[in-house]
Formats: sequence, C-alpha cells, structure tokens
Amino acid sequence: MKTGFVGVGSMGGLLVRALMRSGALDPKDVWVANRSPQRLEVLTAEFPGIRLTTNRELAGHCDLIFLCVKGSDVPTVLAQMDSELYPGQLLVTTASVIQLRALEDRVPCRIAKLIPSVTQEVGAGIALLMYGSRVTKDDRKFLEDLLGRISRPVVITESQARPAISLASGAPAFIAYLLQSMAEEAVRSNPELSSEMALGMVQETATATLRLMDKTKMTPQDVVSRVAVPGGMTALSIEILSRSVPQAWQAIFRETAEREKKDRERLTL
Repeated sequence: MKTGFVGVGSMGGLLVRALMRSGALDPKDVWVANRSPQRLEVLTAEFPGIRLTTNRELAGHCDLIFLCVKGSDVPTVLAQMDSELYPGQLLVTTASVIQLRALEDRVPCRIAKLIPSVTQEVGAGIALLMYGSRVTKDDRKFLEDLLGRISRPVVITESQARPAISLASGAPAFIAYLLQSMAEEAVRSNPELSSEMALGMVQETATATLRLMDKTKMTPQDVVSRVAVPGGMTALSIEILSRSVPQAWQAIFRETAEREKKDRERLTL
C-alpha cells in the first residue's frame, strides 16, 4: 500500500520516521510532501527510496494519507488535493481542531483522526484514534495494527478528545516541565546542589517510580501512601501541593477546551 505524508514537521516527521524505523513501512512505498524542501532533503538522506512529491500528486497515488499539518493550514492543503481525492482512500488528520464530520462533508475519503505523542520516537506511549462514519472494520484493524508497531493505539470518541489529548499527547511536556521546575527550585533553595545533580536526581527517580508502579502494579495513590508517612516531611509536601496543583490542572483542562472551541469556530474547511 502506498502511504503518503503531507507535512513532515514536528508530528509528521516523527510519524514517518518512527514507522519506517520500526519496519512498519517500506521507504519505497512512502510518498512525502512538505512546504519546506529542507526537511525533505534531510528525510531522503535518512531514508533513501522515499518519493518526494507535491500534495496533488500524492493525493492521486496514495491509498493511505496522513495529513500532518496545522488545522489552520488544512483548507489550503485540501484545495491543492481536491481533484485527486477519491472514496477508496483513508485520510488521517493529526489536527485536533478538525472535526470528523466536517472533514467527511469536505472530502470523499474515509476519515480518521490521529493524535500521536512524542514518545512514539522510541516506539512507546499512547496514540489516540478517532474514526469517521465511513471507516470500515478493515480500516480500523489496518490502522491500529500499523500504529501498534510504534505505540499503544487507544480509540476514543471526539467528545472525549480534549482531556484525552492532554493526558496522552500533552503529558510528556507537562511531566518534563514539572521535573525541570522541581529541580530548579531545589537548587534555588540550596545552591550547594548543582543543576546537573538536581535534574539527574529527579529524572532517575521519575523513571524508577514508573518502573516500580509497572512491576508491582502500585497505583499513584499507593506510592503516595507508601512514601508520605503521616507527620513526615513528604506528607507536609503533599499537603502543600494539594493546595495548588488540582486548581492548576482544572485551569489547564478548562482553558484548553475553551481555546479549542474558539479555534474550531473560526475554521472553515
């Protein structure tokens, strides 16, 4: 099956590289189109055999198309592909703001939505999938098997998408930010600690904690209860965190949902 990638920036580049490194895709069956030729040159040097093309030509030759461009760029890209798109194709968008129904009304293809995660660079983590009404059982199996080579595919509905995207795709950034912030504040509290030492400690501890939970099947609450002995310093620290962390998460889920709604209202396919 010829597979096309329109856009090989952050997410598109991650997807095409991960799928080819895993052996899920053969470079000779991969077509790529991108606004910046520099990215394509890097990609072809890394994976000889892939076909560099235009959006229109890709649409006319590929059975599976990953549309990996920002939501605001989708109308322009679709206009370039319109004359070549046909009902037998499976078109997968990575733009969360694009609604499946709107895309189905716009093109003749079968439609799915994919929200990948940066963790797919190492063949791990969750990839979120949502399906349009025309997608078949065979399409689902094929797509989930393909993405299963680099992730754990999780199928959700669009109504679940906004918080799920934060949990699966945004979470690596949230976790990394929290680790960085914790290390930085530790150094500020005691300059005798070096930044390198502090960051190394939190990274290794985070990795070990996740390994502990995986091996022992402990829940996050189990870990907190095990470490935060009543009356101890960790229990005091958890009490301090509980005053502000839940409110921060509430603001994140609320404000990102509001922002996505506004972006969607401004977008016309």
